[in-house]
Amino acid sequence: MACSKRRSKGAALILVLWLVASLSLVVMASARGVRQQTQRAALDLERMRSETVLDAVIQLAVQRVMSEKTADSGYRIQRLSLGGNEVWVEITPSGGLVDVNVASEALMQALFQRAGGLTSGEAAILASRVRDFIDPDDTPGGVGGAELAQYRAAGWPAKPRNAALDDLSELRSVLGMTSELYEIIAPHLGINGQQRIETGSAPPALIDALSGQPGLGARIHNSSPEMRAAALQTGAAADFFSPTRAGGGQTVRVKAFVRTEGDRWWQREAWVDLSERPGNLTPWTMLSLEPTRRFNKPEQEFKP
Repeated sequence: MACSKRRSKGAALILVLWLVASLSLVVMASARGVRQQTQRAALDLERMRSETVLDAVIQLAVQRVMSEKTADSGYRIQRLSLGGNEVWVEITPSGGLVDVNVASEALMQALFQRAGGLTSGEAAILASRVRDFIDPDDTPGGVGGAELAQYRAAGWPAKPRNAALDDLSELRSVLGMTSELYEIIAPHLGINGQQRIETGSAPPALIDALSGQPGLGARIHNSSPEMRAAALQTGAAADFFSPTRAGGGQTVRVKAFVRTEGDRWWQREAWVDLSERPGNLTPWTMLSLEPTRRFNKPEQEFKP
C-alpha cells in the first residue's frame, strides 16, 4: 500500500512538472508574440514618420530641378538637411537609363550580362526574347527567341505583349526572366524613347556596369562638362552612350533616402514629368510614387 502511495505521488509530481513546463512554454510563446507585435508596430510607425520626411524631400528636390532647368541638370546625388534628419536624394533623368522598347539587342545583352550576371549565351537569348515580347509579329527572332508558341510549350503563365511597354515591370512576364534578375536590372531601366544613354544623365553604377570599369561613372560625373561629353566615345561601351541630351519634356526619377534613430535607412521612389500642364496644382506631374520601403544597402553605395 505504501509503495502504491509513493508511486501515485511520484506520478502526480511528474504531471505537475509537465504542466508547469507546458505553461512556461505557453507564457514564453505569448511573450515572444507580444514582442514581435510591438516591434512590428514600432517599425510601422517609423516607416510612416520616414514617409512624411521622404515625401517632403521629393517635393523639395523636384522644385530645385524645376528652378535649375537652364543649368546642368544631369544625374546628381546630394545630401539635404530636413528637420534634423539625415537625408539623401538621387535624381536621374530618364535619358540616362536603358529603354528596352528601343534599345539595341547589343545594349540589352550587355545589361543582362554585365549588370545582371548572366553568361554571354544567356544574355543573348534573353535579349532576343525581350525583343520578341515587344515586337508585333509572331516569328521568333535572334538566338533563342520566343513568341506565343514557345510560351505555351514552356507552360509560361504569360504571353508576349506584342507592343511597347508602358510599365517596365511587365518585363517580369518575359520567358526566362527571373524576379532576382529583374530586381537587379530595374534600377537601370527607364522609358525615354532613346536608343542611346545620355552620359551626363546616367547613374555611375550603370556606366561602371556597361563599360566594365568600376569607378569610371564617379570619375566622369566629377569631371568638367567638356571632359564628360568626350567620355565613353571609344571603347566597349561607345555604342551605348551619347554625349548630348535630347530636347523636349524631361522625365526624372527621384529617389529619397532617410536614416532613422535606429540606424535604419528608408527609401521612396517617384517618377516625375517636368513638363508644365494646364490645370495641374503643381508645375510638374507625379507619374508614379512607390511605397516606402527599407533600404538595406550600406550608405557608401549611394554617397556622392
